[in-house]
Amino acid sequence: MVPDYWVRIDRTISDGETSVLLGEAGGTFVPGGGMMNARNEWRTPAVWVARIRDEKVWEWRIYSDNEPIREKMRLASP
Repeated sequence: MVPDYWVRIDRTISDGETSVLLGEAGGTFVPGGGMMNARNEWRTPAVWVARIRDEKVWEWRIYSDNEPIREKMRLASP
């Protein structure tokens, strides 16, 4: 669906077992496995929160606005 999905982390904040990563995510929506088209590129601000316990990730949350890719999906629908 988004073969060139990417994440860019601009800032990381850590305190004990919790790390917060601030940045942006994006890519190109490719409906039905077709060809990539620049008009279907999207990006959105995002925040990732990881909580570590016993040296393992025990909680992973992603906060982002999914509207940019939803708009591309609506435009691609027949």
